[in-house]
Amino acid sequence: MPPIPRPGPPASRSRGRLVHRSAGPSPDPGSGHALMRRVVRGVRLAQYGRFEETVSLLTEARVRLRGHPVAASAPVVPGVLANLGLAQTLCGRYGPADDHLREARALAQERRLPLMDLVVRQNQGCLALHRGDAVAAIGTFLDLRDRLPGDRRDALRVDLAEALLAEGLVEEAATVLHEGSWSGDGEAAPATLLVEAKLRLLDGSPTRAVELIRRVRRSNGAGSLWHRLAVRLETMAHRVARTARPTGPADALGAHATLGTPATLDDALRTPATLGPAEPLGRAGEALALRAPLAAPEAPVPDRTAHRALRALARSTAAAPGAWAGPAVADPHVVRAGLERALLEGDAATALEWADLGRTWAAPLVPGPHAPRSRALTTLTEHYRAALARGGDPRSGARRWESERWRALYTSTPAARAHGPAGPVVPAMVERLADRAFVHLVRALDDLVAIVATSEGVRARPLGPFRRAARTLADFTHEAPRSQGAPTPDGDAVHALVAPVLPLVGDRGLVVAADPALGDPPWGMLPALCGRTLSLVPTARFWTERTTPPPAPRRVLLVAGTEPDGARAEVAALADLHPAARVLTGARTRPEDVLAEFGRADLVHLAAHGRVPDDAPLLASVELPRGPLLACDLRDVTAAPAVVTLSTCWTGRGFATAPGLPSGFVGALLARGTRTVVASPVPVEDASTGRAMRAFHRALVAGTPVPEAVALHLGRSGFCCYGA
Repeated sequence: MPPIPRPGPPASRSRGRLVHRSAGPSPDPGSGHALMRRVVRGVRLAQYGRFEETVSLLTEARVRLRGHPVAASAPVVPGVLANLGLAQTLCGRYGPADDHLREARALAQERRLPLMDLVVRQNQGCLALHRGDAVAAIGTFLDLRDRLPGDRRDALRVDLAEALLAEGLVEEAATVLHEGSWSGDGEAAPATLLVEAKLRLLDGSPTRAVELIRRVRRSNGAGSLWHRLAVRLETMAHRVARTARPTGPADALGAHATLGTPATLDDALRTPATLGPAEPLGRAGEALALRAPLAAPEAPVPDRTAHRALRALARSTAAAPGAWAGPAVADPHVVRAGLERALLEGDAATALEWADLGRTWAAPLVPGPHAPRSRALTTLTEHYRAALARGGDPRSGARRWESERWRALYTSTPAARAHGPAGPVVPAMVERLADRAFVHLVRALDDLVAIVATSEGVRARPLGPFRRAARTLADFTHEAPRSQGAPTPDGDAVHALVAPVLPLVGDRGLVVAADPALGDPPWGMLPALCGRTLSLVPTARFWTERTTPPPAPRRVLLVAGTEPDGARAEVAALADLHPAARVLTGARTRPEDVLAEFGRADLVHLAAHGRVPDDAPLLASVELPRGPLLACDLRDVTAAPAVVTLSTCWTGRGFATAPGLPSGFVGALLARGTRTVVASPVPVEDASTGRAMRAFHRALVAGTPVPEAVALHLGRSGFCCYGA
């Protein structure tokens, strides 16, 4: 929540921390100095979480200020109203808070107090959040992020983190909170510590959460709202600890000793009496309570549809997602509860229906390839492009660009949750699989679970603790390009991870969807999957809607960058395989010219250097002689080629690293209608890539489907086949 501004004329503001009375007779309570002391005392009490007393003092001060000479000072009355409105918000008095904040903003604008106006807007964002309109609050806070002075931005980050948390964007909330100047072991405001504690609880770290909570309790008295909130949150922490699954060393709260729950989902499936289907619903309910904004009233989560959906799940048997749940099917904790409950009921097909929502629920809330553009975003894009062309460090520009993208999304078209899937997808998918297997890797009950669908049905296999699996894949992704196919301990660990899936899929080709937290590994380099046909998709529905065989490509576009050294030779060799191809090199590779040719091609091949910023995958770039082509440029393509091959390093990154729609070059192309993208999420070697690409294109010319050609010639080099 925002820091409390100290209202008053300059002289009194310079002494704003003065709360003591000097020895001697008390001044007249109607004098300007005495009145301002009461205001300052109310502000100070708010800083210690004693908001009810703040409301009382500032309400009285507001009455006394009417007609008082001190009210003539421009910031006094709007400052009092801003503080009063915020305190009333945190006490649950939303109607009076709204009235006072509206009046405060009108006065700030009338008296030309721009900073006061920004602070009041921040308080209005807090009011929107506590009233249940987290989307409006996010828009307000994002719009203020680059306008408030630096000393007020940490408080704004806390507010923004709480609003993101209310919408279920837990990782995004953690990222915003950790951008602040404080550290977990340093000084921080009580609100910051409590929001951090909530994030720790949602992440499964109750011990660290309780440490933060107790810091707040020790530094704030029993009469403080911060103390009451800390007590309430600590009670929730102990409940979370009792229902948490053990994923590491014993928790200091003694959670492992008292759990009585199985160590893995495999144990749970063998002993269903130990872990009942109701437990996922209880965990989801706790998560919804943790996501609610910190406030005095113990009100339920504003989006009550999520609670109703959990109650409906409790009354039914492994219910599949549908219109009955309304917007709650786009709540991540409801989706997780439905998935886990179905698995514990032994209904893998229903679990797969829920798993298909495990990524798309966030699509309206996270800026994707179709996100609105603003004038500022266009300017920042060109600044980033210029920095790349100069060979400078564009990282700060990438962060500003991504921040503006979020602001544009929430301030132009309000995000809205979807109202459920368009009917079941699993029956149609199973009907179309033929000789393929669909594998969805999901997180359930803190394990990694493979839900496998073939023409014979749907089954589930637990693969071990989720965090360990994610680390194993991350280690393999880091080391695989260096190993050049040689056996490694990381490769052995990955083989052990996926081994339980192999008997279920036999020698079938694979279609794989994976939890975003598993990142972007080079799946074709995994020892158990080398040489196997494999397509990566975001969801089962995405693949099912694109199973019609594509026509043979007739119009081919080949584009070469100046570097790496083999790019031109690679494109020249491919031109021999595609004699009618349009070839762009050198001066003919302006980004706008390349994009224009995209709309006239069925198959596009780009050979160049690639890079992807960590925090802004839609600024992924392919370096061309006349300037970098950015992934976000693809938004302007009027028609998309059916197949695009990116013969570059890194450009497969961003496909699966965040909830919502796929991002990066691959996501941008799929969003424009490209059917299949071939790209590598890791660095690739120049000479061997050229040879592999020639073999790949020879296979395409011979009529080999793209996924099979990738498996035969490119998978071992790090390239993946994305899409249908």
